Amino acid sequence: MTVTLGELYDVLHHRLERVTSETLPGDDVFAHALAIRQLDTLVGHVHLLLGQPGDPLDAAAGDTFLHLRHARRALAGAARWLPPVTPDSAANDGMLGTAVQAGGAVIDLIRGHRDGTGAPVTPYALAFTTRSAQAYHLRHASRILHSTSRILHTVNQGLDHRNASVRLQTAHASLQYASVQARHHSADADPALAAFPQALPVIPVPALPTDPLTQAADRIRDDCEQLSRAAYETLHGRSGQPLSGSDLQSIIRWRSLGTMLAGRLLMQAATEAPKEEGTSLRRCADAFRSAGRAWREVQERWDRVVDVDDPRIRPPLPRPSYEMVRRGQISRMPRGTAPHPAVEIARASVLRAGRLLFGADWDPASASGPPRTRPAPEIVADAGGVAELAQTVYRLTVADWRIAVAAPQAVTAIEHRLLTDAPEHHPVGHPYRFYQLHDHQLDRLRTPFQQVCAAQQAAAQSLLSTAPAIGMDTRRAVLDAAAHRHITARTWAPVPAAAPAARGVIERGPAMPAPAALGRGARL
Repeated sequence: MTVTLGELYDVLHHRLERVTSETLPGDDVFAHALAIRQLDTLVGHVHLLLGQPGDPLDAAAGDTFLHLRHARRALAGAARWLPPVTPDSAANDGMLGTAVQAGGAVIDLIRGHRDGTGAPVTPYALAFTTRSAQAYHLRHASRILHSTSRILHTVNQGLDHRNASVRLQTAHASLQYASVQARHHSADADPALAAFPQALPVIPVPALPTDPLTQAADRIRDDCEQLSRAAYETLHGRSGQPLSGSDLQSIIRWRSLGTMLAGRLLMQAATEAPKEEGTSLRRCADAFRSAGRAWREVQERWDRVVDVDDPRIRPPLPRPSYEMVRRGQISRMPRGTAPHPAVEIARASVLRAGRLLFGADWDPASASGPPRTRPAPEIVADAGGVAELAQTVYRLTVADWRIAVAAPQAVTAIEHRLLTDAPEHHPVGHPYRFYQLHDHQLDRLRTPFQQVCAAQQAAAQSLLSTAPAIGMDTRRAVLDAAAHRHITARTWAPVPAAAPAARGVIERGPAMPAPAALGRGARL
């Protein structure tokens, strides 16, 4: 399950609160030295979070930085009077060590949206360039520094070393001042940044029949994160493996089916929602059916189009005659490259949605007839409730919109490799069955994606207009609106004001981050 920035901050605050309630050994100088090293590392994490590399430093946070520098110098001075501590021990020992790990995980989550050169790999990478985003970090920094100063005061009370104690008193005062200054400048913090997601690598996670259906919705959201990243890398030419024509055709086919299944999921949710909300969800399902038809139109435009470098998908070819073989007039069809990972991810998302609807044994390739839909209460319960199911379907619209935005760029990159055997446009006198696409044929491949973008945005708008009534969390939609302005400078679906969950809606409790997300932390 994708971890969010807000969840990691919650873990960090929870662990610091636990540390403040603990009592450190009064006469163990090594424990005190370790705690001081851990606190110094944690303050360093806060310093990094408030001044992300490449982002302009807001003058409003200047006083906070000044006090942080004073605190770190004082902590370093105190540490020189105490036994040395290895970095590994400082990162891993005790509950305070796990808080340090959580602080490092926050930095890793943000850095994961850029590559090694600092270039964005997701549209969310630019979310921290605004004043309100820095205010969000300042608000959390205030809490972290307040807890850190309390822990430092406890350490100092049990320390029997005057020189170190004087420096710890200076650090304690500096951290308190920094906490107050950070709080003062965090009034306009953007709460939507709590939904800032983890940047997942574009590595497929297969959809297996043995996967629990209770995990299907969460894994669909992870698939959407990966598809969004693949689309963004394609749009900006940063993909390690560019999409081929066969890749595009496969993704279009899977997303056409996936959009229709998303509409079916909303129909099931409508039966479990109150009457008015159910009517709204049915209208949302109609919008998704329209989006599915837009995908099918794109799919039809690609009929009889072949990428000569990757001809995995192509029209059926007749067997060559004996005379052609004898004269050497045939050549072996080039082997296609390995499919782009996004193809398997798109397929996996469809399988998960279909199995949530029809059961764990559903497979579109082997279906012999119309599948039987599972009972609506079971579908909604496995998805985590009506609001969570709507949130999952909303994520699909976002991923589909980004794919549709990036697809014309992918077509332009490979247009010199695209051939067709459509007879109505065959050049006069051309001796071969296949010929290179004309400009108007290439335009016919690109332009339908505009209809997909419009249809997906309409589906998102209909779903977000229903969000307050069903209790759907819209913080992620606020992030998407900002991210999409960086992509196309167009307005995304408007986000209505939040409202409490509707009566009778099954809700899922807050999810804890996966342990793997709390790694060793960033190096300072």
